[in-house]
Amino acid sequence: MTQNELLSDWADCLTRLDCGKDLSAQVLRAVEARDTAQAAALLRRHRQALLEELHRAGERVDLLDFLLYTLKQHTERM
Repeated sequence: MTQNELLSDWADCLTRLDCGKDLSAQVLRAVEARDTAQAAALLRRHRQALLEELHRAGERVDLLDFLLYTLKQHTERM
């Protein structure tokens, strides 16, 4: 695999991860420079942000489930 093919594959993955243009450019520059520590640090920060987003989404799903349960209980009492 050539360097261009590698960077193209990385760019596709970063797009799929919704990294944004700035973060994607930073990661690609680090990969191109073979600065694996910098690339890893950038990717770990994005991973943490995704986990936080996932946690917030989970909390919203839990709240929705509670509201649906409450609505069902209210409906059954009528």
